[in-house]
Amino acid sequence: MLRESVCNPAPAALPTNLCEYLETRIASGALELPILPHVASQVLAMSTLDDANARSLAELLHRDQAIAAHVLRVANSPLYKSPGPIVSLQQAISRLGLAILREMVMTVSMQNRVFNVPSYATEARTLWQHAVYTAAYAGKIARRCRRNAEGAFLGGLLHDVSKPVLLLALADLQAQLQEPIPPSVVTTAMDVYHTQVGAVLASTWTLPPEVCESMVYHHDYSAAPLHPEAAMVICLADRVAYALVQPDVALEHLRHDPLWTQLNLYPDDVEALLGEHQTIVQFAEVIG
Repeated sequence: MLRESVCNPAPAALPTNLCEYLETRIASGALELPILPHVASQVLAMSTLDDANARSLAELLHRDQAIAAHVLRVANSPLYKSPGPIVSLQQAISRLGLAILREMVMTVSMQNRVFNVPSYATEARTLWQHAVYTAAYAGKIARRCRRNAEGAFLGGLLHDVSKPVLLLALADLQAQLQEPIPPSVVTTAMDVYHTQVGAVLASTWTLPPEVCESMVYHHDYSAAPLHPEAAMVICLADRVAYALVQPDVALEHLRHDPLWTQLNLYPDDVEALLGEHQTIVQFAEVIG
C-alpha cells in the first residue's frame, strides 16, 4: 500500500514508497529505457551526411516496413500537396527532403517504441500529442529566430520522452501493489522525476548536444551549460503547445511571455506563430 509521507523536499506530495521505488530504479539503472530501432538510428545518421541520396535512404527504409509505410502515407497526404500519387520511397524522399524525413523517422520510432504504454494508454496518447505539438512549434520558432530548426524539432519531440518511461515504471509498481495509483499521484511523479530520467536517456542515446540539453534543461534553460538558447526554444514551444489546447487559456498572457523577447521575436512573429495552430494540429494528425 502507498504510504502517504514525505520522501525528500522536491517530491513532498508523493507517497514515500513510490519515491523510494522510482529513485532506486533510476539510481540503479533498472528503468526500462527504450532503444531506437536500428533502421531509425541509421537513417538519422545518414540524413546528416552530405552525400546521402534518396536511393540509398530508400534501400535502408525498406528494411523497416512500419517506417516505410509511414513515409509513403505522409508524402501522399494533403499536407504536402503532392501533384500526383507517390508510389515509391525514393519519390517520397525526393519530395519531402532529408529534414522532413528525419522528423518522420523520429516520430514513428518514438510513437511505436516509447509512447506505447497499454496500462496508461490515455495518458501516453496525451503525452504523444503534446510532444508532436511541441516539436512542430519548436521547429517554427527556431526558423523565426534563425536557429537550427531540425534540432529544435527533435528537442521538442523528445523533451518529455522520459514521462512514458516513468509510466512504464509506475505500471509495474501498480501491478506489484495490486491497487490503482491515483491519477494525481501519477501526474506529480512524472512532473517531479521527468528531467532526472531525461538526463539518463540523454546520456544513453546518441543525440546532438543541444537536444540532450533541451531534454534536461527545458524547465531551467539558464542552467544549460552549452546550449541555453536551444533549451529556451523548447521551453517556449512547450508553453505554447500546452496553452493552445486549453480553450479557456488567456492568450494575452501567452503573447506577453518574456521568452518571445529573449529570443528576439517581435509581436508580428508572435501572432504569426500563434496563427499556425490549425496547421500544426493537421500536421500532428497526419504524422502521428
